[in-house]
Order: sequence, then structure tokens, then C-alpha cells
Amino acid sequence: MGFEEGEDKLVLPSNDSLERVNRYQKELLALKENKMKKSQPTVKQNPVQPVMALTPEVQEMESAFKSQLAHEFERVLIYESPALQEKARQVLPIQEMHEQARKNLSTVNSALGKDEKPLDFQDCVLVELLKWFKNDFFKWFDAPSCSQCQSNMKATGSLLPTDEDRKWNGNRVEGYSCQACGTTDRFVRYNHPAKLLETRRGRCGEWANCFTLFCRTLGMDARYVHDHTDHVWTEVYSQSQGRWLHADACENKMDNPLMYERGWGKKLTYIIAFSKDELVDVTWRYTANQKEVLKRRKKCRESWLVSTILEMNKQRQAAFPEPKRRFLEQRLVAEIAEFFGAKKHYKESENEGRNSGSLAWRLARGETQCGSSQRYTFKLTEKEVNKKEFLVKYSSARDEYVRVYSDGEIRNGWQTGIKEVKDIFRKHEADWKTVYLARCEGSSSGEISWQVDWSDTSLTCKFILIVFQHSTFENGSVSWQLCTGDKCYMGNKVGVLELKDEDLNDGPKKLELSARLVDGKGDCAWQHAQLFRQSDSATEQYPFLIHIKFL
Repeated sequence: MGFEEGEDKLVLPSNDSLERVNRYQKELLALKENKMKKSQPTVKQNPVQPVMALTPEVQEMESAFKSQLAHEFERVLIYESPALQEKARQVLPIQEMHEQARKNLSTVNSALGKDEKPLDFQDCVLVELLKWFKNDFFKWFDAPSCSQCQSNMKATGSLLPTDEDRKWNGNRVEGYSCQACGTTDRFVRYNHPAKLLETRRGRCGEWANCFTLFCRTLGMDARYVHDHTDHVWTEVYSQSQGRWLHADACENKMDNPLMYERGWGKKLTYIIAFSKDELVDVTWRYTANQKEVLKRRKKCRESWLVSTILEMNKQRQAAFPEPKRRFLEQRLVAEIAEFFGAKKHYKESENEGRNSGSLAWRLARGETQCGSSQRYTFKLTEKEVNKKEFLVKYSSARDEYVRVYSDGEIRNGWQTGIKEVKDIFRKHEADWKTVYLARCEGSSSGEISWQVDWSDTSLTCKFILIVFQHSTFENGSVSWQLCTGDKCYMGNKVGVLELKDEDLNDGPKKLELSARLVDGKGDCAWQHAQLFRQSDSATEQYPFLIHIKFL
């Protein structure tokens, strides 16, 4: 296409003609459409998607779909309001997020694999923004508690919005009633981000709406993404990665696009991204099985959708300067090539089910998968071998592992350091400002393990210290053990286990630490056995560590 390889991106020489790039863009779009058509067998062979006839019913569906696209395309312009961004800026802890992002930048990149691109400052700010928004700013709303007797209230149906509700695009109002004392309440589904900066609660629609505003306020190139199987999130363009990153504020997840199809079990159809500059059908980023998704897309003809989106983008970009239009065209070409490039593979982090919302709500939606997986083994780095010492510690508050004798290398996320896990998740109790690991809601037990392996070194182990803090309530139970080769030692309630001398005389070359969480009472039984419970502000405390010294 004429692009040349630069230091960290592909560059189109300034003296090259754009005619070839524009031609390739059109050819790629045509290729997408032809690929879909060619993948359709005859009707007798159970077609992937029969070609729709342009009937009055199809015309009506397409007209409604276009109106919906136009409405959302217009609505996202609200994020560009200077007054609204200033209001958002007043509540953002920008300095703190920037400081933490700078601190994390070098350590995060030092842990990357050889084929992974280094992150930049904006990527690290996005990580901090997701964490702050989920843990400190916004709250999930399922149903209110009665203001009189604190009982859980029941939904009673829709109510009429007031003029004040409509002022903030609160056209949907949910009614609630207390079965114990008869008190009533209402919840307005506000769709104006200025109001959400005040209420700070809602479901995924409110979360993504407010979060996308924050991204734009921080200068990120952000999109509001609408999944037509009932979910919304944000995408942010990463200069360092040269692509759009999925960012789900409800789940505090970044760059896990296949989690909805894999972990949540969603049967995806249409996923459309909206920004001030363009709208894009991004469905193909979120599926590893395009043919199955294509079978379910029945709202419109594929060719109509492509042409409609191109026309709407052309109208939006008509007044843009030529260099900006050229940039958007080139970026779109690269994005479409990404959609239909190499075969996608699920990441381990995309196996997890949904964690936002009540258990009953997630069960009803079939989004509770909390699967088993095999993950990571700690192996000694060259610096740890030279030091003859290994020390890794985990903070629930930070949700990160630190390898002290490997230049403070950080692994973000509790999942990134485990060998195996089954039915365990990280819980943040915003009201009580505590965090911990617990078994998944609705499960009878949870299991987790970590492994350290130094078998590829000549070192001999002379000392092992494990700190494994845990908490139980009611009749909840945590049992944990440490195995070194053929020897296993049961952990105690104190949460500290030390091995030396005769305990290690068989010269072990690896250790495995495992725990099992069981029992508890009532609907909250899953909460009655907890690992590494601590205050969410105790960011300098580490309730879990593995310390090994060698000869």
C-alpha cells in the first residue's frame, strides 16, 4: 500500500499518493462484503446468512436501525462540550493518576514478552482511570434498600418521568416498593453524563456513558461502544499499540475483547462504536467465530450496513480538514485489516464471567461463568539467581504482584501470578472499603494455587517463608498447604509458615502453594472465606508473600 516501517509504526511517506491508499480502502470494504457473500452456501446447504430480499419489512427494520445509529452518533458529541469536560475535570484525581501511571510505566514494560509492544504513558493512565472509576467513583445499582427499614426493595414496574427527569434525558424511570413497610422509591435511568457526575450510580449504560466522558476529558481518542445483545463499554485508541483497546469500566477490564463471547457466553450480533469523528461496525473485534455471528445478524442487509455507515461518516467528516480525513481513512483501513487478519485466540483473562451486578441478575442473563484455568509459574530471573533470593508479594489493594529482587517487576492482576484457579474472584466492597479474594457467588468451593520453579538452576533451597493472611466468618473455612517435592505441610490459622534445615534436606526444586475455600452460611456463604483481606487504601501492605533463600 506504500507504507514504510518506522520505529514503532507504519508511516506513509509525504510524497506518496493517497490514491492507492483510498483504492485499497475501497477494495478492503468490498473484500469484506464479498467474503461474507462467498461464505454463504446455497439454501439447501444451510446457508450462513441468506441474502435478504428488500421487502417492506426489511425496509422498516433498516429504517429503524438507521435512526438508532443516527441518534447515538449525534449523542456522543456531548462529550466534546468544554463546560461538561470542565465539570468532569473537577472530580478527576488527575495528578494522582498521572503519578501512579509514571511509576508503573517502566515496571510494566520490563515484564513484556519479546513480541509485545511497550505501553506508553496514556495506556498506563487508562489503567489507572479504569481502576479508580470502578473502585472509588461509580457504584453499581441493582435495587435500592428501603430508607425506613433497610429491607431490599422489589421492582414494581415503570413510572412516568418528571420534567426534571427529562431535562437530564431520564426518560426511563423504575419504580420500587418495600414489601416490609410499604415505602416506595424510584430510580431514573439518566442518559446525560453531567447528571451522572452527580448521581455516580447505574448499570452498564450509565457506567460507559460517564466513563467515556472522562476518557475524552483526559484527551484520549475514545468511542462509546453499543453491543446490541445488551451491553455497552468504551474503546480508546492506543498510539503505542497502533490500535483500538477495549475498556470495560464495569469490569475494570482492558484489552480483553473476546471476554463477552468466551467468558460471558454472549451470542453477539451487532457491535457499533461511536465517536465524534466516525461510527464503525466493530463486531469482528469481539468474536473468534465470525460465521456464527453472521448467522445471527438479521436486522439489515450487510451491504446496506456498509454503505449506510460510509455515508454517515462522509457527512460527519465533510467539514474536516483534508489531512484529518486522510488520517481517519488510513486508520480505518488498518482497523478493517485487523478484523479479518490472523485467527483470534482466547486469552486466559477472557475466560471469566461477569462480576458487575447481583448474582440473580447475572444468572438470569447467563453471564456468570467463573471457569477453571491453568496459568503461570514463577521461574527465577538472572538477577534472582545472582542474588540467590526470590521474593514475590501480592497486594489486594493494588491488585498486583511485586518481585522484589527482579528490579521490582510488577504483574498487574491477581490472575497473572497463579498456576491454577477454580471459582475464585477478587471482591471490592466499596461501602466497607475492603478488598479480598473469595470464591465465586453460587459456588460451593473455590481453589487456587501458585508455583515457583527453580529446577533450571543449580541453586539449593535453604529457607522458605510463606505469609498467607486469610479471614473467615460464620462457619467459612480456608485450608491451605505448601508442597515441596514429595513433602507437604498444612498451613495454620496464623497464616505464616517457615521451612528450613531438615524440612529442606531432600533438595526440592519447586514449591506449590494451594488453598481451598469452603462452607459459610446463607446467601452470603461465598463471602465467609476470604484471602488477603485488607483496606483498599492499604496500598503499601502485602498480605501474601513467598520468600525463598538459596545456597
